[in-house]
Formats: sequence, C-alpha cells, structure tokens
Amino acid sequence: MIKSIKSFFLDFDKTQKVFILSVLASVFFISCDYAIIRPASTSIFLSNFSSKAFPYCWILSVPFNLLVVYLYNRFLPIIGCLKIFFAFVFSIIFVNALTALFVDKVPAIIFFQFIFKDIYILLAFKQVWSMIHSTIDTKKAKLLYGFMFGLGGLGSVLGGVISGFFAVQIKSVNLFFFSIPIYLVVFLFYLKALKNSSASKQDFMKKEAEKSSNPKESFSLIKRSPYLISILFIVISMQIATAFIDYQFNVYLEKAIPNVDFRTAFTGKLTGVINLISTSFQFFGGFLLINFLGFKKSHLSVPLFLAFNSIIFLIYPSFTMATYSFASIKALDYSFFGIIREMLYIPLKTDEKYRAKAIIDVFAYRSAKAFASLFLIFIQNITGLNIILLISIMSMIIYFIWTRVVYNMFKKHKGIVQTE
Repeated sequence: MIKSIKSFFLDFDKTQKVFILSVLASVFFISCDYAIIRPASTSIFLSNFSSKAFPYCWILSVPFNLLVVYLYNRFLPIIGCLKIFFAFVFSIIFVNALTALFVDKVPAIIFFQFIFKDIYILLAFKQVWSMIHSTIDTKKAKLLYGFMFGLGGLGSVLGGVISGFFAVQIKSVNLFFFSIPIYLVVFLFYLKALKNSSASKQDFMKKEAEKSSNPKESFSLIKRSPYLISILFIVISMQIATAFIDYQFNVYLEKAIPNVDFRTAFTGKLTGVINLISTSFQFFGGFLLINFLGFKKSHLSVPLFLAFNSIIFLIYPSFTMATYSFASIKALDYSFFGIIREMLYIPLKTDEKYRAKAIIDVFAYRSAKAFASLFLIFIQNITGLNIILLISIMSMIIYFIWTRVVYNMFKKHKGIVQTE
C-alpha cells in the first residue's frame, strides 16, 4: 500500500504535487470545522427550540439550498471561483461569529445557522471537487478521492476531539469562533491550490456552466432510466431513514443530557467515534467487506442491518440504543454505503454520471429529509400517537421496500455492465 501511495505521487510534477497537498489540507480543515460546529449547533438548537423543531428546519433547508445553489451558479461565471470562494468563506465566518456573539440575546440566529451549516459544508466540498476535476485527469482523480475521504475523516476526528473534550471548559457558544482561524487557513490552501491548478478561468467556468445547465434534461435522464430510478430510491430511503433516526436520537439526547455544554461534549465525542469508524472503513474495511460479500450482497446488507437495529430498538427503547442506532447509520452513510452507492454509477453513460448524478446526490439527498419532516410534523402535531414507535415501524417498511428495489435493480445492473 505504501508503495502504491509513493508511486501515485511520483506520477505528478512539482506543481501538481503542491496542488494535491493544498487540496488535501483544505479537505482536512473543512471537515475539522464541521465536526466542531455541528455538535455545538445541534446542542444550542435543542436548548432553544427542542427536537420538535427539527422537521421545520429540514423543510426550510430545501428552498434555502436551492437559493444558495442558484446564486452560486449565477455569479460563478461573472466574478470567478476565487472571489466566489472568498465571499463564501466570509459568509461562514460572519454567520458563525454572529451566532457566537448574539445567540444568547437573539435565539432565532441558531435556527438560521443550523440550516446554513449543512449547506456550506456541501458547497465547500463542491468547490474543491470542481477544482480537482478541472486539473487532474479522471483516472488519477479516482485514486485521489480515497486520500481525500481518508484525510477528511481524520479532520473530523480532530474536530470531534476539540468539541468533545473542551466544550465544557470553552463553552458551546464559543466553539463557533473556531471557524475564523480554520476557514482563513482553508482559504490560504484553496488559493495555493488554485494558483497551481492547470485549468484556466475560462475553461473552469465553462465546465461549471455545463454541469449546472438544463436541469429539466437531468430529470428526464432519471425518468427514462429504471436503473437511475432505483438509485434515486435507494439514496432517498437512506436519507429518510437517517432523518428518522437523527430525530429519534435527539429526542432522547434532549431528555438525557439537559445541560447544553455537556450535551455538546457528548455529541462531539460521539462524532469523533463515528468519524474514526468511517475513516477506518474508507481506508481499509469498506473494500474488504465488498470483496467478501460481493456487490449485490453489500447493498442488501445495509437495509437488513438497519432493520435489525430497528427491531432491537423496538424491543429495548433507550438512550443507549438510540445512540447506537444513530452512530451506526451515520458511520454507514459516511463510509460503506457511500462507497457502494458511488460504484452504482460506474457502468452509466457520461451524461448520466454527471447530470443525473448531480440531481440524485445533491437535490434528492437533501430534499429527502423534507419528506421525512412532513411525516414527523403530521405525527407530532395531528395524530398524538407515539412518534418514537411509529418511526421504528415506518423505518422497517422503508427497509423492506429498499431490499426489494435492490433485488430488482441488480437484474438491470448486469445488463448495463455488459452493454458498457
């Protein structure tokens, strides 16, 4: 493995090596910041609005997400990627610093910050990915993804350690100030990477414009392909299940740990553990498990494993089981599921890999939580039924349908691979 890494870097000239190291450093610090901010944001949000407000946040995040992406695509060709990234970094520092300074006096700020944090992490990585795609050829870029995911995981572990072990001493609200030095460092590494990028501004803008154009055609590609519809359903199923378990965990967390700083510390430590497991899978375990189970059984194992967790939770509903279920699905989503999901796109045509994939992995990925939120709002405000029990039952139904979709999808997968 060490020889493979060494030979991988020897293939590049000095300029490309500087570019790659700068990109890897950017990913490390972006992930580190998110692992610090997310536990603090969640903990303060729970103190001000409670877990019942989560569904409303997830619904509002959809139009806000579309607005931010529209503005990004609208101004990118006009002012260029460097100025866009500068404005992006400034907005993150401004929002997080504003939250740290005024959230005690104006609690509504955390509602906005809670939505914003999940959007800025996506855009941060999107801008780094775009730079890689415009500089490194596809075959070498695929090898680079492994290093990026791995170093991103290590950055998340470091962020989890900071929020997990120092939240009580520093106070949760002050963790938001960490974004100032971290994103200044991210900007410096991004600037270094951009200077060593082989893509001209004009070519870069053209590629970005091509990816974001004709959204109707992207939806049509999915509509015409039963295989893409299956992938879409798998991604939506995972995100709805994640939203249910996320909500379930935060209901128990709110009751079990009422103190905001202790709650941040617990969530930070849990985030560190989740990312440590994810990183291990990204570097080693994921591909070993895929080779052992096979591609089809790997996909089937995810809903079956999650269904098993739901059954155990129904038998023994507790904070411990809610924490275990939450950690399991997050670790799976960030590592093993992410790997086998990406592998589904390999036999597709180039058009489908870029335009259809963008709809599935960005728009559908975030919008799925809105569907889950509507169900949660309906249960908690209208029916008055036991929401925790219903979440487990609904999850079981989703896992059953998910399993059937995987069976049907792999009947088409074999033919698509042979055609390709």
